[in-house]
Amino acid sequence: MNIIFTVCNRTSLPHALALGNSVMQFPDNIFYLCWVDTGIVPQLPEHIKLLSVSDLKIPAWEQMIHHYYDFELLPACRPWFAKHLINLHQDQHTFAFFAPTVLLLNPISEIFRNDAGILLTPHISKPLVKSGNLDDKRILNIGMFHSGSWILNRNEESLKFLDWWTIRTIDRAKFDLCNGMCMDQLWLNFALVRITSAHQVSHPGWHYGLHAVLNKELVYQNDQYNVDGSPLISIDFAGLDFFDPIWSDHADLISGNKAFKKIFLEYRKNINAFKSLLPTGPGYGIIPKIKPNRILRKKIKVKLRSITQFIDQF
Repeated sequence: MNIIFTVCNRTSLPHALALGNSVMQFPDNIFYLCWVDTGIVPQLPEHIKLLSVSDLKIPAWEQMIHHYYDFELLPACRPWFAKHLINLHQDQHTFAFFAPTVLLLNPISEIFRNDAGILLTPHISKPLVKSGNLDDKRILNIGMFHSGSWILNRNEESLKFLDWWTIRTIDRAKFDLCNGMCMDQLWLNFALVRITSAHQVSHPGWHYGLHAVLNKELVYQNDQYNVDGSPLISIDFAGLDFFDPIWSDHADLISGNKAFKKIFLEYRKNINAFKSLLPTGPGYGIIPKIKPNRILRKKIKVKLRSITQFIDQF
């Protein structure tokens, strides 16, 4: 039996419900929707279990909700929910986290290893193809592993790592690349040295997303999606449907893959059925002022700067 969970607020609730439906297509899964919000969650399907952040008793919780933006607070809570679920299910061995923007198309047994303390998702597994949108420096800044999916198997080292990780997200999980912080994600770099049995998932169809567009080919043939000749197991739409501090800046990468655009349009139709369940504006965390057309504004700024630099040369 696998315990699979996501962490969301009212902004990402429709996506979390779509994820839950995709997870429960496959047997031997228990799905938890972990709620970080003050609003009352609407009636959930029977196959989705609800767990509230108020059940966790996180130390310095009041400090966290005034310290983090809402999009930082959710990742900061992820390892805390994992720790709580492990304590709640003493008889279970496997605990898998997926960001609410993930969709599961095939069972995780395709990549699963029972002997690994943690299974990590590398952003890249080979040299990054040159692009004006995403480069090695960006990957270095945000960490080698994608925090949108990881699987933890219960053993002594993995539990110690989780204890170590949770304490650090209390006040060191801001999105502040200049000061060496990237929400919950950079701490995953240390999993390789703290968990001797840590395993990096190399299956090309595992956790496809904007980070994978340059290096992996997603195609749609014979009514199924494949990545580099292997079945698509999971896909992450982070940065494409609502603001993501990392991946929204790279949303244009989707235009380079017709199959990615196709599955994203199908996905949006599915989540539209879950939208407007709650009023906008998450109940916990600082609400950021995200300007409309921020990507277009950023591009214009870069163009204008290059023009003025060219003029200055002459």
